[in-house]
Amino acid sequence: MSSEHSIGIIGAGMYGKVLMRSLQTDPRARIAWVCSASDATTREAAKAFGVPRSTLDFREILADPDVTAVVIATPPYLHAEILLAALAAGKHVLVEKPLATSPTDNARMVAAVAAAPRQIVLEASCRHTRLTPKFAFVHDLIRSGKLGTVYHIHHNHLVRSTFIEWNKNGAWAMNKKLAGGGPFIDWGVYDLSFHLGLLDDLPQLKGLRSFTTNGLRDISHLIPFTDVEQHGAAWMEFDSGLTYYYERGAGVHGETFCETRLYGTKGGLRFQYPSWDDRKIEFFHDDGQPRKEILEVDVTGAPDDNVALATHFLDCLDGKTEPQMTVARAAKHMDILFKILAPENSRPTGS
Repeated sequence: MSSEHSIGIIGAGMYGKVLMRSLQTDPRARIAWVCSASDATTREAAKAFGVPRSTLDFREILADPDVTAVVIATPPYLHAEILLAALAAGKHVLVEKPLATSPTDNARMVAAVAAAPRQIVLEASCRHTRLTPKFAFVHDLIRSGKLGTVYHIHHNHLVRSTFIEWNKNGAWAMNKKLAGGGPFIDWGVYDLSFHLGLLDDLPQLKGLRSFTTNGLRDISHLIPFTDVEQHGAAWMEFDSGLTYYYERGAGVHGETFCETRLYGTKGGLRFQYPSWDDRKIEFFHDDGQPRKEILEVDVTGAPDDNVALATHFLDCLDGKTEPQMTVARAAKHMDILFKILAPENSRPTGS
């Protein structure tokens, strides 16, 4: 049976506001508190969304016995501290992506969630991936056997702009200590959530080689400091025999569409996985001669990705379903991304 859930929002920046707006589309959610580091931002958000209580200290929210769940939408370097405190206070949690900024925090969060089995914890990288009609369509196509065994994934997406040009208030995202990395951390969580989710997260990483580079564009007129990667690629090998070529970049001297190619023993696919991109999927197969079909994903009635995330979280709180992205699963993806960026695996080519 559905019930009303009193929710505290910790982090009132861009995505904190997006999630407040999305939660308020569902009568099951009552936003009781909002918190951020800035008094002006906090007051503005409380007024804009009609939130009765605001604070600069997230511990006030955790101390409220009426609050059943919190949303952590702070910069990533704060996620571990707040998640551990929320679990200790007995709250359910929706934590924004990326989960963590280091392998150490990754492991701490996995252990804390495992020690609190009664708490529901959902990580947000299922937003543009596992909650979309396109993911379900491709997943079902693979399970039908029409592709045979998927043995190789190829994905690339390169853009000329950087995070700070997209979100001028996101200076933290250009600092590796605060964000964990650049485009591999910002968008890599979605890439791996989609691609490895298609294979039910069964392949286990066996090894990888990678390169990363930065210093491709001078953006000192936009931000005084940045040390995150701007371009990189990885070759990954998994225990199932799967291989995966993966390339990402933001601030690159060139552009490529966000394109995924899946190669199977009976057929292959080429598509753009984000929900806002083309709904058409190219299906290559052979029935005596090479053929190509154009398949189209039905998105009739599909909600906005952020509304879908909010609805999924509330469904989890109501016991209707299990989290599509657990902390353990998200941490597995983060560990792969950290390995791509690790000096021993990645050959830096820039300054």
